[in-house]
Amino acid sequence: MITIVVPTYNRAYTLKLVVHTFFEQEGVSEIIFVNDAGTDNTHEIINEVAKKYNNIRTVYLKNNVGKGAAYSRMKGVNESTNEYVLFCDDDDFLEPGYANVCHKKIIEQGASIVSGRHLYRLQKENLSDAVQRFSTGISKQRTFDKLRFKINTDACFQGDLIVPFTHGIFMSTKSLLEKYGLDSFYSKGNGFREETDVQFRAFIDGHNILVTNEVHAVHLHPSEVRHGGQRVSRLKRFYWTIFYTNYFFKKYFDESRKKLNIPYNKTIAILLYSIVETYVFFIRPFIILPARVVQRLQR
Repeated sequence: MITIVVPTYNRAYTLKLVVHTFFEQEGVSEIIFVNDAGTDNTHEIINEVAKKYNNIRTVYLKNNVGKGAAYSRMKGVNESTNEYVLFCDDDDFLEPGYANVCHKKIIEQGASIVSGRHLYRLQKENLSDAVQRFSTGISKQRTFDKLRFKINTDACFQGDLIVPFTHGIFMSTKSLLEKYGLDSFYSKGNGFREETDVQFRAFIDGHNILVTNEVHAVHLHPSEVRHGGQRVSRLKRFYWTIFYTNYFFKKYFDESRKKLNIPYNKTIAILLYSIVETYVFFIRPFIILPARVVQRLQR
């Protein structure tokens, strides 16, 4: 059976919209919510919904002070009573079958970490319409962008794909998560690369990480997520993105160069990364580069 772990912070208003899709997942017998010292009515919302699902063990934990998502996720992992753990966010719907499909991929394909696809819904778009619109992706970008060291979640591909890491709505085993842990260093700002860190460590050590087109997690439209979580301003988001990537590269870049066939060293990597992110955050919103230039940058 499967445990869902949901870190949350002042997101009762988004949980109220999405949480039923967690409780309706086939194969899930336990859901653990970890409130990172939030002050809203999250506990009340969880209790209200949990009453309708008596067959599922619902656990509510709360940090006395803010510890960040990584700490909260691991707190949930340590509390879980199942071997399979699916991390969910407090502002994402899960398509029916998400947990069960991820579990089957781990069993049948020997993957250590599995996720479905991840997309944003349009305003007032329902879950099934969002999934149908997205299908197998809506972008021709490469799935893994070596220059930005990120997964293009919109990338179009068929079937299942092995990747260096995936997004934050992923399943793994409790034993693997306890072995590697989630690094609480990513506790401030936007927590960028918090969920990537543990996945990439597993990838470097030879574990298979898989993304499947069979199921989807659908994020609320940005206009529906006003506050809470790890929302910060654009300038602060840029700062933390560079800050955490520099830390991430210090930990893993040298080990990953050969595995990912990257020709330049760590110093050049962070320099190139900073240049590209400066463009993405502060220039791209106002100009459009020719497609061929963007494609060259992503190679």
